[in-house]
Amino acid sequence: MNRFTIFFLFTFLISCDSYSVKQIPVVIPDGLIVPGEMVYIPAGEFIMGHAEEPGTQGGKLIKSNSFLIDRFEVSHEAYKKLRPEHSFHPKKARWPVAFVTYSAAESFCLSQEKRLPTETEWEKAARGTDGRKWSWKIYIDHPNNGFSGFMPEPVDKRPEWISPYGVYGMGHNVWEWMADDYQLVGQGEGENFKVIRGGLLQTHLTVQFSPTWFRNWMDPESKLNFMGFRCAKDA
Repeated sequence: MNRFTIFFLFTFLISCDSYSVKQIPVVIPDGLIVPGEMVYIPAGEFIMGHAEEPGTQGGKLIKSNSFLIDRFEVSHEAYKKLRPEHSFHPKKARWPVAFVTYSAAESFCLSQEKRLPTETEWEKAARGTDGRKWSWKIYIDHPNNGFSGFMPEPVDKRPEWISPYGVYGMGHNVWEWMADDYQLVGQGEGENFKVIRGGLLQTHLTVQFSPTWFRNWMDPESKLNFMGFRCAKDA
């Protein structure tokens, strides 16, 4: 196989039109009603964290309970249904809602009889059970397919980047609030932050996807244009 053929195959695999993420078969228990906007994640073990990433679970097998999680990040139009005072440009109706503090996100989820996801739940929904670095598995360091990363996109736009459980936006678009606290060791004793997951790692010149295991943190009072959320629920 020559270099041109290898390049062609690689390009084919990562192109938007030619690649789809293989889904994990899931059996929904009898009697469990899964809302249309949510995904059922079964109980069981999965690989959490990475051995070379400090502050994670180190790539160990972790057992999770079953749970439900929103298929999409909460959009402007979804947020407005329960928060009529919320305003946005009509062209951004399907963009992820942003400028939302931790408490506002938590309150929104609770108003729907849901809650914010835990880190364990979010990471399992993002990476499945095979320990993949990216939700979509194929090795990609930075945004492609016309996605610059410097601006959000509609929450349902990237089916080629869904997780193996069919969840969108886990590794690009906005950072998402987690239920978990993050104690920032060595940078202000006793100063509490909240864990955030799944956004983009940016400088003023570059953008990179965040791996499924990557843990970030934020002051829970922060309201920023790259901060959003999704909800979860016990099964």
